[in-house]
Amino acid sequence: MRSHFPWLCQGDIFREAPIVDVTYDGTSQMGASILSGPAVLLTHDCAMDKPNKDGSPRVDLLQFARLRSMGSLPEDKRSTLRGMRQKLQPFEALFVGEVADLGESFILLSDPYFLPASYFGLEFINYKDHPEADPEIADYVTPVLRDSRVECLDEGQISLLRQKMAAFWARVQADK
Repeated sequence: MRSHFPWLCQGDIFREAPIVDVTYDGTSQMGASILSGPAVLLTHDCAMDKPNKDGSPRVDLLQFARLRSMGSLPEDKRSTLRGMRQKLQPFEALFVGEVADLGESFILLSDPYFLPASYFGLEFINYKDHPEADPEIADYVTPVLRDSRVECLDEGQISLLRQKMAAFWARVQADK
């Protein structure tokens, strides 16, 4: 885990984000509700850094996964996730670890959802003086509304997340 940058990055952890919850009663009735809670941004950085002709961010939707408490799992599943925290399998789950004020957490790639990018009031902002800014990138997409980020996955976790996404959704595994 690392501190989040001022700009959006894949793996940013939001303390409070809308969470789309869909239910099915087993017969014919479906329902949906919007909850508020912690979530991880799944959208890749390069999908967020493209501007429209007017200079506004081109991205329309941001993909998230609900951040779940490890305490919600039976002990055997918690042990499995902890023990395989750096392994590709299980493809569906990513152990996140301790998150500030939220506790030990994980995400499920089988439960993604999308939010309108405009909900976060995205703008391009120049961070040329930021020590982590890439000198090749002039401006970074930044939320100016409803920004409740607390941390970000570290580079190792983001790399594993990308491998798990490919393995889970496309059943493709990167050669090591």
